Amino acid sequence: MKIAVDVMGGDFAPRELVLGAQKFLQASQAAELILVGNESAIRETMPELPPRCEILHAPEFVEMGEPPMQALRKKKQASITVAAHLVREGKASALLSAGSTGAQMVASLMELGRIPGVDRPAISVMLPSARDHGVLLLDVGANVDCKPHHLLQFALMGAAYYEKVCKISRPAVGILSIGEEASKGNELTKAAYELISNSSLNFVGNVEADHLYYGKAHVVVCDGFVGNVLLKGSESISELIQGAVFKAAQSLEIPGDKLMALKSGLKKFSSDAPEYSAAPLLGINGVSVVCHGKSKAGIIANAIQLAANYASTGVIDLIQRQVEKEGGSESNES
Repeated sequence: MKIAVDVMGGDFAPRELVLGAQKFLQASQAAELILVGNESAIRETMPELPPRCEILHAPEFVEMGEPPMQALRKKKQASITVAAHLVREGKASALLSAGSTGAQMVASLMELGRIPGVDRPAISVMLPSARDHGVLLLDVGANVDCKPHHLLQFALMGAAYYEKVCKISRPAVGILSIGEEASKGNELTKAAYELISNSSLNFVGNVEADHLYYGKAHVVVCDGFVGNVLLKGSESISELIQGAVFKAAQSLEIPGDKLMALKSGLKKFSSDAPEYSAAPLLGINGVSVVCHGKSKAGIIANAIQLAANYASTGVIDLIQRQVEKEGGSESNES
C-alpha cells in the first residue's frame, strides 16, 4: 500500500509534513509513502530518502486564502491534484493533506468522484468523549444547507466508518438537536429523525450539544453549518479551559514533572491532538484524509496511519452498499 502525502499544505509545510512522514516510516510498516510537492523544498528537510519513500515533484500548490475551484483550474499541477490523481490511477491507496480543506474536497471530487449513491460527501471529525470511545461528528463544513436524506446518508457513512475503522459493531447513531424528544428541533432534524429511525442503523435519537461529549452516541450527524460552529466553538473552549487550568496549576507551584504530566493529560482534549486531528472525507470514492492546518510531525504521522487503516478496511464498499440499500436520493425529495 502507498499513501500520497501532499506536503505543501498547512501552516508548517513542507517541513512538518516531511518530518511526519519520516516519523511514520520509522514507527510503522503499514504503508509506503509518496511525498508530493516541490522536490527541492522536500530535500531541504530530508536530504536522503528513507526506505519505502519516494518524491513526486509538483511545481504548484494551493495557498490557504485562494478560492479552491479557481485555484485548481489555474494550477493544473497543484500538489493536492497530483496526489488525488495518484489515487485515481491506483498508484496510491489514499491521499493526505494539511492544506485547504476546500481545495482537497474539490480535487477529490474532480479526480475520484463520489461513491455511487452518495449525493454529498461530508467532512467528519473524531471528538473526545468522557467514555473510552470518541464521537464521530459529520458534517462539519462541507454542506451548510442539507435535506433530511443527506443526514440519513451522513449517518450511514459515519456508521460504516466507525464499524470498520474503530471496530465497533453497530455503533450508536444520533442527531445533533436542541432536545432529546423526537418533536424537538427544526424541520430538518425532525424529518431526519423519522428517516433514520426507520433505517437499520442503531439509532439512539437526538443528542443535545451538552451531552455530545459524554459519549451517548458513537456517530452524531448534523448539517455542515451547525457542525462547523460546534467544532470551532469546542476548539476555542478547549483552549480556554486548558490555558486556565495550566495557569492555575503554575500559581500553585506544582512540581515541574507533575505540571508536565498535567499538560500531557490535557493535550488529549486539544483540537490538534493526534487522536482527533485527522478528518476523513466520507462519500468520496477513494480515501482522502484532511489534517488540521497547524498539525506538527507527530500528528501527521498519526494521520498517515489513520489513512492506511481507512484504506485497508473496505469502508468505501460498505458505504456504497448501505447507501444504495437505504440511503435515498436527491430526486426523492422536493
